[in-house]
Amino acid sequence: MLTVRKTSVRTISNKRTVENKGKEATVYLYGDIGGYFGVDHQQWVQDFNAIDAGTIHLRIDSQGGDVFAARAMKTAVMQHKAKVIAHIDGLAASAASFLAMGADEREIVEGGFFMIHNALSFLDVFGYFNAQDMRDLIEDIGKEIKLHDKINESIANDYAKVSGKTQQEMLDYMDSETWFTAKEAQDAGLVDRIYDGEPVEGTYDLSVFANVPEAVMSRNTNLTKRTMERAMRDAGISNKVAKKILAEGFKEGDQRDVEPTIESATQDDTPQRDVVVEPQEPQDKFKKLLTRVDVVLTPTTN
Repeated sequence: MLTVRKTSVRTISNKRTVENKGKEATVYLYGDIGGYFGVDHQQWVQDFNAIDAGTIHLRIDSQGGDVFAARAMKTAVMQHKAKVIAHIDGLAASAASFLAMGADEREIVEGGFFMIHNALSFLDVFGYFNAQDMRDLIEDIGKEIKLHDKINESIANDYAKVSGKTQQEMLDYMDSETWFTAKEAQDAGLVDRIYDGEPVEGTYDLSVFANVPEAVMSRNTNLTKRTMERAMRDAGISNKVAKKILAEGFKEGDQRDVEPTIESATQDDTPQRDVVVEPQEPQDKFKKLLTRVDVVLTPTTN
Protein backbone atom coordinates (compact mmCIF):
# COMPACT_ATOMS: atom_id res chain seq x y z
CA MET A 1 0.00 0.00 0.00
CA LEU A 2 1.38 3.41 -0.98
CA THR A 3 0.87 6.17 1.54
CA VAL A 4 1.54 9.77 0.55
CA ARG A 5 2.00 12.20 3.39
CA LYS A 6 2.10 15.91 2.58
CA THR A 7 3.40 18.60 4.88
CA SER A 8 2.38 22.24 5.10
CA VAL A 9 5.91 23.40 4.34
CA ARG A 10 6.55 25.20 1.05
CA THR A 11 9.83 26.06 -0.59
CA ILE A 12 10.23 28.83 -3.16
CA SER A 13 8.14 26.99 -5.72
CA ASN A 14 7.58 23.47 -4.45
CA LYS A 15 5.59 21.82 -1.71
CA ARG A 16 7.89 19.47 0.15
CA THR A 17 6.34 16.00 0.31
CA VAL A 18 7.16 12.81 2.10
CA GLU A 19 6.31 9.58 0.33
CA ASN A 20 6.31 6.47 2.51
CA LYS A 21 6.88 3.32 0.48
CA GLY A 22 7.01 0.40 2.84
CA LYS A 23 10.34 0.67 4.58
CA GLU A 24 11.58 3.52 2.41
CA ALA A 25 10.59 7.18 2.28
CA THR A 26 11.52 10.08 0.02
CA VAL A 27 11.85 13.67 1.19
CA TYR A 28 12.22 16.55 -1.29
CA LEU A 29 14.17 19.61 -0.22
CA TYR A 30 13.89 21.92 -3.22
CA GLY A 31 14.34 25.62 -2.43
CA ASP A 32 15.60 27.92 0.32
CA ILE A 33 16.37 26.71 3.82
CA GLY A 34 14.72 28.66 6.64
CA GLY A 35 14.18 32.38 6.73
CA TYR A 36 11.47 34.54 5.20
CA PHE A 37 11.25 32.72 1.87
CA GLY A 38 12.36 29.23 2.78
CA VAL A 39 11.35 25.96 4.35
CA ASP A 40 10.17 26.25 7.95
CA HIS A 41 12.95 24.28 9.62
CA GLN A 42 11.00 23.68 12.84
CA GLN A 43 8.13 22.03 10.96
CA TRP A 44 10.61 20.23 8.72
CA VAL A 45 12.38 18.68 11.70
CA GLN A 46 9.09 17.53 13.23
CA ASP A 47 7.98 15.96 9.96
CA PHE A 48 11.34 14.33 9.37
CA ASN A 49 11.47 12.85 12.88
CA ALA A 50 8.00 11.39 12.37
CA ILE A 51 9.03 9.32 9.34
CA ASP A 52 8.84 5.58 10.03
CA ALA A 53 11.13 3.96 7.49
CA GLY A 54 14.34 1.99 7.31
CA THR A 55 15.78 4.15 4.52
CA ILE A 56 15.12 7.80 3.75
CA HIS A 57 16.05 9.30 0.39
CA LEU A 58 16.71 13.02 0.86
CA ARG A 59 16.52 14.70 -2.54
CA ILE A 60 18.19 18.14 -2.61
CA ASP A 61 18.13 21.06 -5.03
CA SER A 62 18.85 24.22 -3.06
CA GLN A 63 20.94 27.38 -3.09
CA GLY A 64 21.22 27.26 0.71
CA GLY A 65 19.72 29.50 3.34
CA ASP A 66 19.96 30.10 7.07
CA VAL A 67 22.92 28.38 8.70
CA PHE A 68 21.18 27.83 12.02
CA ALA A 69 18.11 26.35 10.34
CA ALA A 70 20.37 24.06 8.33
CA ARG A 71 22.18 23.01 11.51
CA ALA A 72 18.91 21.96 13.13
CA MET A 73 17.86 20.04 10.02
CA LYS A 74 21.28 18.38 9.69
CA THR A 75 21.06 17.24 13.31
CA ALA A 76 17.65 15.68 12.64
CA VAL A 77 19.07 13.85 9.62
CA MET A 78 22.05 12.57 11.61
CA GLN A 79 19.99 11.39 14.59
CA HIS A 80 17.21 9.65 12.68
CA LYS A 81 17.19 5.89 13.14
CA ALA A 82 16.81 5.35 9.40
CA LYS A 83 19.66 5.19 6.92
CA VAL A 84 19.60 8.54 5.09
CA ILE A 85 20.87 8.84 1.53
CA ALA A 86 21.24 12.37 0.16
CA HIS A 87 20.71 12.73 -3.60
CA ILE A 88 21.84 16.09 -5.02
CA ASP A 89 19.50 16.43 -7.98
CA GLY A 90 20.92 19.71 -9.28
CA LEU A 91 22.53 22.06 -6.79
CA ALA A 92 23.60 21.81 -3.16
CA ALA A 93 25.04 25.23 -2.33
CA SER A 94 25.91 26.97 0.88
CA ALA A 95 23.76 25.70 3.74
CA ALA A 96 22.33 22.94 1.54
CA SER A 97 25.77 21.38 1.03
CA PHE A 98 26.37 21.58 4.75
CA LEU A 99 23.03 19.92 5.50
CA ALA A 100 23.92 17.05 3.15
CA MET A 101 26.86 16.22 5.40
CA GLY A 102 24.38 14.78 7.91
CA ALA A 103 23.39 11.92 5.59
CA ASP A 104 24.93 8.46 5.78
CA GLU A 105 25.60 8.48 2.06
CA ARG A 106 25.74 11.25 -0.55
CA GLU A 107 25.45 11.07 -4.31
CA ILE A 108 25.19 13.78 -6.97
CA VAL A 109 23.72 13.79 -10.46
CA GLU A 110 26.08 14.05 -13.40
CA GLY A 111 26.10 17.77 -14.22
CA GLY A 112 25.19 18.78 -10.68
CA PHE A 113 27.13 21.25 -8.52
CA PHE A 114 28.21 21.38 -4.90
CA MET A 115 29.27 24.76 -3.45
CA ILE A 116 30.84 25.81 -0.17
CA HIS A 117 31.77 29.29 1.02
CA ASN A 118 32.21 31.48 4.08
CA ALA A 119 29.24 32.66 6.11
CA LEU A 120 27.46 35.77 4.87
CA SER A 121 25.38 38.34 6.73
CA PHE A 122 23.13 40.93 5.14
CA LEU A 123 23.74 44.44 6.50
CA ASP A 124 20.63 46.61 6.33
CA VAL A 125 22.19 49.96 7.22
CA PHE A 126 20.44 53.20 6.20
CA GLY A 127 20.15 56.66 7.66
CA TYR A 128 22.40 59.25 9.30
CA PHE A 129 24.97 58.48 11.98
CA ASN A 130 26.58 60.49 14.72
CA ALA A 131 29.89 59.46 16.27
CA GLN A 132 28.30 57.22 18.91
CA ASP A 133 26.06 55.56 16.33
CA MET A 134 29.12 54.67 14.28
CA ARG A 135 30.97 53.35 17.32
CA ASP A 136 27.96 51.16 18.13
CA LEU A 137 27.82 49.95 14.54
CA ILE A 138 31.52 49.09 14.53
CA GLU A 139 31.06 47.17 17.78
CA ASP A 140 28.13 45.20 16.32
CA ILE A 141 30.10 44.40 13.18
CA GLY A 142 33.02 43.23 15.32
CA LYS A 143 30.72 40.82 17.14
CA GLU A 144 29.36 39.57 13.83
CA ILE A 145 32.89 38.92 12.55
CA LYS A 146 33.69 36.81 15.61
CA LEU A 147 30.46 34.86 15.12
CA HIS A 148 31.34 34.25 11.46
CA ASP A 149 34.78 32.94 12.40
CA LYS A 150 33.20 30.42 14.76
CA ILE A 151 30.55 29.39 12.22
CA ASN A 152 33.13 28.93 9.46
CA GLU A 153 35.40 26.83 11.65
CA SER A 154 32.50 24.67 12.82
CA ILE A 155 31.22 23.99 9.33
CA ALA A 156 34.71 23.42 7.91
CA ASN A 157 35.17 20.81 10.61
CA ASP A 158 31.98 19.04 9.51
CA TYR A 159 33.15 19.00 5.88
CA ALA A 160 36.54 17.70 7.01
CA LYS A 161 35.01 14.80 8.94
CA VAL A 162 33.16 13.60 5.86
CA SER A 163 35.83 14.27 3.24
CA GLY A 164 38.89 13.17 5.20
CA LYS A 165 40.58 16.49 4.50
CA THR A 166 41.84 18.88 7.16
CA GLN A 167 39.80 21.73 8.57
CA GLN A 168 42.24 24.23 7.05
CA GLU A 169 41.86 22.69 3.60
CA MET A 170 38.11 23.12 3.84
CA LEU A 171 38.48 26.69 5.11
CA ASP A 172 40.62 27.44 2.05
CA TYR A 173 37.89 26.07 -0.23
CA MET A 174 35.34 28.19 1.63
CA ASP A 175 37.47 31.34 1.37
CA SER A 176 37.48 30.91 -2.40
CA GLU A 177 33.72 30.19 -2.70
CA THR A 178 34.38 26.87 -4.42
CA TRP A 179 31.88 25.40 -6.89
CA PHE A 180 32.61 21.70 -7.28
CA THR A 181 31.42 19.81 -10.34
CA ALA A 182 30.07 16.34 -9.64
CA LYS A 183 33.47 14.78 -10.34
CA GLU A 184 35.32 17.38 -8.28
CA ALA A 185 32.96 16.88 -5.34
CA GLN A 186 33.58 13.14 -5.52
CA ASP A 187 37.35 13.61 -5.75
CA ALA A 188 37.23 15.94 -2.73
CA GLY A 189 35.39 13.28 -0.73
CA LEU A 190 32.26 15.39 -0.29
CA VAL A 191 30.04 12.89 -2.12
CA ASP A 192 30.37 9.14 -2.44
CA ARG A 193 29.26 8.64 -6.02
CA ILE A 194 27.78 10.18 -9.18
CA TYR A 195 24.52 8.97 -10.70
CA ASP A 196 23.30 9.25 -14.28
CA GLY A 197 20.57 11.71 -15.11
CA GLU A 198 19.82 15.33 -15.95
CA PRO A 199 20.07 18.07 -13.29
CA VAL A 200 16.71 19.55 -12.35
CA GLU A 201 16.07 23.10 -13.51
CA GLY A 202 15.78 24.83 -10.15
CA THR A 203 14.88 28.36 -9.17
CA TYR A 204 17.67 30.11 -7.28
CA ASP A 205 18.79 33.58 -6.25
CA LEU A 206 22.55 33.41 -6.72
CA SER A 207 23.21 37.16 -6.78
CA VAL A 208 25.14 37.08 -3.50
CA PHE A 209 27.70 34.64 -4.89
CA ALA A 210 30.79 35.68 -6.82
CA ASN A 211 31.84 32.62 -8.83
CA VAL A 212 28.60 31.08 -10.13
CA PRO A 213 29.36 28.78 -13.08
CA GLU A 214 27.63 29.56 -16.37
CA ALA A 215 26.21 26.03 -16.38
CA VAL A 216 24.27 26.86 -13.21
CA MET A 217 23.13 30.29 -14.38
CA SER A 218 21.78 28.86 -17.63
CA ARG A 219 19.47 26.54 -15.70
CA ASN A 220 18.21 29.35 -13.47
CA THR A 221 15.73 31.35 -15.54
CA ASN A 222 12.85 31.99 -13.15
CA LEU A 223 12.34 35.22 -11.18
CA THR A 224 11.91 34.67 -7.44
CA LYS A 225 10.52 36.83 -4.65
CA ARG A 226 13.95 36.89 -3.10
CA THR A 227 15.47 38.25 -6.31
CA MET A 228 12.84 40.98 -6.48
CA GLU A 229 13.39 41.91 -2.83
CA ARG A 230 17.12 42.23 -3.43
CA ALA A 231 16.51 44.42 -6.49
CA MET A 232 14.29 46.74 -4.44
CA ARG A 233 16.91 46.98 -1.69
CA ASP A 234 19.55 47.84 -4.31
CA ALA A 235 17.24 50.62 -5.51
CA GLY A 236 17.23 52.17 -2.03
CA ILE A 237 14.06 50.62 -0.59
CA SER A 238 14.47 49.38 2.98
CA ASN A 239 14.37 45.67 3.70
CA LYS A 240 11.16 46.09 5.71
CA VAL A 241 9.32 47.97 2.98
CA ALA A 242 10.54 45.55 0.27
CA LYS A 243 9.12 42.59 2.16
CA LYS A 244 5.88 44.49 2.80
CA ILE A 245 5.48 45.19 -0.91
CA LEU A 246 6.08 41.55 -1.79
CA ALA A 247 3.64 40.35 0.86
CA GLU A 248 0.84 42.85 0.18
CA GLY A 249 1.50 44.13 -3.30
CA PHE A 250 2.45 47.64 -4.40
CA LYS A 251 0.21 50.44 -3.17
CA GLU A 252 0.27 54.10 -4.13
CA GLY A 253 1.20 54.98 -0.56
CA ASP A 254 4.38 52.94 -0.86
CA GLN A 255 5.78 55.27 -3.50
CA ARG A 256 8.31 57.86 -2.37
CA ASP A 257 10.34 60.29 -4.39
CA VAL A 258 13.96 59.31 -4.54
CA GLU A 259 15.15 62.08 -6.84
CA PRO A 260 15.95 65.56 -5.47
CA THR A 261 13.41 68.25 -6.30
CA ILE A 262 14.22 71.72 -7.61
CA GLU A 263 12.70 74.83 -6.04
CA SER A 264 13.17 78.51 -6.88
CA ALA A 265 15.06 80.47 -4.24
CA THR A 266 13.90 83.92 -5.33
CA GLN A 267 10.73 85.95 -5.31
CA ASP A 268 12.00 89.16 -6.98
CA ASP A 269 14.17 90.15 -9.89
CA THR A 270 17.30 88.64 -8.35
CA PRO A 271 18.80 86.12 -10.76
CA GLN A 272 17.27 82.77 -9.95
CA ARG A 273 19.30 80.08 -8.28
CA ASP A 274 18.28 76.46 -8.16
CA VAL A 275 18.15 74.97 -4.68
CA VAL A 276 18.36 71.23 -4.31
CA VAL A 277 16.06 69.92 -1.59
CA GLU A 278 17.14 66.46 -0.54
CA PRO A 279 14.38 63.92 0.16
CA GLN A 280 13.76 63.35 3.84
CA GLU A 281 14.89 59.99 5.13
CA PRO A 282 13.87 58.47 8.47
CA GLN A 283 16.55 59.06 11.07
CA ASP A 284 15.93 56.02 13.20
CA LYS A 285 19.60 55.51 13.89
CA PHE A 286 20.77 52.47 12.06
CA LYS A 287 18.99 49.24 11.38
CA LYS A 288 21.04 46.52 12.93
CA LEU A 289 22.62 43.65 11.17
CA LEU A 290 20.02 41.11 10.23
CA THR A 291 20.50 38.00 12.35
CA ARG A 292 19.99 35.97 9.23
CA VAL A 293 23.30 34.56 8.12
CA ASP A 294 22.85 33.96 4.49
CA VAL A 295 23.81 30.78 4.79
CA VAL A 296 25.80 30.45 5.49
CA LEU A 297 26.15 27.57 4.72
CA THR A 298 29.11 27.79 5.35
CA PRO A 299 29.51 27.02 2.72
CA THR A 300 27.97 29.63 3.31
CA THR A 301 23.32 33.06 0.09
CA ASN A 302 21.62 33.00 0.76
